[in-house]
Amino acid sequence: MSEVMSLQLKRREERGKGPCSRLRASGLVPGVFYNSKGENISFTVDNLALGKAFEKVRYSKMLELEIDMDGKVEKRNALFKSLVSHPVKRRYDHVDFIGVDLDKEVEVTVPVEVRGRAKGIVLGGKLELYQERVLVRCLPAAIPDSIGFDITELNIGDKVFVDQLAMPEGVKAVYDRNYLVLAILAGRGAKAGEEEEV
Repeated sequence: MSEVMSLQLKRREERGKGPCSRLRASGLVPGVFYNSKGENISFTVDNLALGKAFEKVRYSKMLELEIDMDGKVEKRNALFKSLVSHPVKRRYDHVDFIGVDLDKEVEVTVPVEVRGRAKGIVLGGKLELYQERVLVRCLPAAIPDSIGFDITELNIGDKVFVDQLAMPEGVKAVYDRNYLVLAILAGRGAKAGEEEEV
């Protein structure tokens, strides 16, 4: 797991349309932090800093919120819950964070990282990626950057299902059915191996 990113927030008391509009006009984004303990903290965050944080962690990586509570900084571990962009202007209108406990598992989606060049592609086949992200369950500190799969040995016609993905220690794939993640399909002029099933 990569280093946890920090983001500075400031608690806000004012609520409503008027105050929020003034905050946005000054480059700040209003938001709310929630957690399972019943905390509900309204805050503001710098628009530019928020954008940089989201680009790095998206919805699947934990970050550490440093909340200025009237001069005293309190830290909370959290995930992005929702981020609302302005329909026209290059800014965010609202953000919600959901708090996480380091000793309780969470469910997040992480990207699938394909590695290598498949034998089937060398023969003229093509890679079809059906799932770019997979849902996993693990402790917040163990959330992987991606789930890697080496396709080097795959031939034309080979398929990879979610239960074939090698998960890092402490990480489990979450699924009701064993769905297809990727396959090597026959391309134009592709030559399948003799052992390929028709």
